[in-house]
Amino acid sequence: MAIDLTLKSTYITDREATPKVLHNPGQGGIGTAQTAYGYIASVTASLSATSVIRLVDVPSNAVVSSVKVTSGAQTAGKFNIGVYRTNTDGGLVAAASADSFFTTDLDCAAAVIDQECVMKATSGNTLVKRAQPLWQAIGMATDPGGRLDICATVHTTDVTTGTGALGVLVTYTV
Repeated sequence: MAIDLTLKSTYITDREATPKVLHNPGQGGIGTAQTAYGYIASVTASLSATSVIRLVDVPSNAVVSSVKVTSGAQTAGKFNIGVYRTNTDGGLVAAASADSFFTTDLDCAAAVIDQECVMKATSGNTLVKRAQPLWQAIGMATDPGGRLDICATVHTTDVTTGTGALGVLVTYTV
């Protein structure tokens, strides 16, 4: 098997440059992963489309590598997993289409166990955005500083019965 020494990621190219170019943690540089876990014990029955469930917050400059969602059977209900400003910062969606940045229409009618959402086919995330700070990846023009909420938004299918737990485990570096 031939070994091609010319095919290198940007990180490897920069590491071998003279002088070396350093990368931030999560963007190729070495860093320590941090996690944030949040849940609600029972999703309210009869949540309608656009209802927002705030689960965790992360620093706006976090590079998010994993978003895993777990849900009890809600009987009916589809959620977008996305990014909002905190309530103290207005509470609105952080940027256009950020309400479904990690996934669109995650079906929680039946139980969902640790469903990885960071790069779903219905995600607004890409390989390039995955190496960017969250504020930049979701399309904000500048870093707002502070924290951003990772939320589940009821989307195309209302939650009818609900009462199942809903949680998210987010892994990131800063």
